[in-house]
Amino acid sequence: MTRLWRLREERGTAAVEFALISTVLFLIVFGIIEFGSTYTKYEVFVNAAREGGRRAAVRATKAEIQAAITDSAQGYTLSQTPNISVNGGVAADPPCNSTNTGATVTVSWNQTFPISIPFLPAWSPSVLIKGAFRCE
Repeated sequence: MTRLWRLREERGTAAVEFALISTVLFLIVFGIIEFGSTYTKYEVFVNAAREGGRRAAVRATKAEIQAAITDSAQGYTLSQTPNISVNGGVAADPPCNSTNTGATVTVSWNQTFPISIPFLPAWSPSVLIKGAFRCE
């Protein structure tokens, strides 16, 4: 009789334990997936900024620099129009020319990354994306 009573006491225990643990497990799994997706986007944007900076360093026009950035980030949308500066100041068109050889040309913008994980509030951090080269 005591053995039958013990079986009745433990009915549903596994289901309750799974319900408690599965929430944390799903948070971790979806968090890993969302982190991977966001990091991939971040790497694409950093490479696009480098490509834009490299094009600027070899005397491309602002339109050509913008096209290089857009082409490099194909499939993703930039949050802002990139800023192009030479030694921290406003850049001419083209940013690099024979008078500023050796100056640092920088292509940068703030990129927003929407992050959505189930059971947690949505979050959209803004990250500075930047690429810098020396004018040739």
